[in-house]
Amino acid sequence: MRKIKFIKIFLTVVTFSFLSSCNGDNEPIDPTIILNPQGSILPIVFKVGVNGQTYTASQVSAIFVGGNIIMSASRGTEQESFQIDIKGTSTGTYQTNTSVIGYRSGIAQPLFSSVNPSDALSYTGRIIISSINTVNKRISGNFEFTGYNNNGNITLTKEFTNGVFTNIPYTIN
Repeated sequence: MRKIKFIKIFLTVVTFSFLSSCNGDNEPIDPTIILNPQGSILPIVFKVGVNGQTYTASQVSAIFVGGNIIMSASRGTEQESFQIDIKGTSTGTYQTNTSVIGYRSGIAQPLFSSVNPSDALSYTGRIIISSINTVNKRISGNFEFTGYNNNGNITLTKEFTNGVFTNIPYTIN
């Protein structure tokens, strides 16, 4: 019985102490903490026109490695995906005769690549990196290309237009 009475008194004292310390005054905030930053990071976007349809990725990432930027984008349960391998790590225009873009509509589906099987050095599109935010580690730009799939005797093509990537997070390896 004494223990229960002691616990009740203890809880009453703790509760009273807590409530009396909350008098409405706020502690000063550290001025280096920005609670509502202006110009916060925009949403992550990766989309492109594929033969008249708009492809919008649900997962996108990039990595800077060995003087290249490798960006991956995918969506859906079938893992429809893009991979962009840029031969450089700065803003500017990169031609697809040195950098490569690949698209696959699913895991077991054929690959459409920006490499023309008839002439691997031909220009089939471009990638423009317009912004690299080194503080927030985000990359933005646009792209377009003709994708080729050579399945033996027949070469199929797909047009990829108005591609845009915005605020794609990147890591450095």
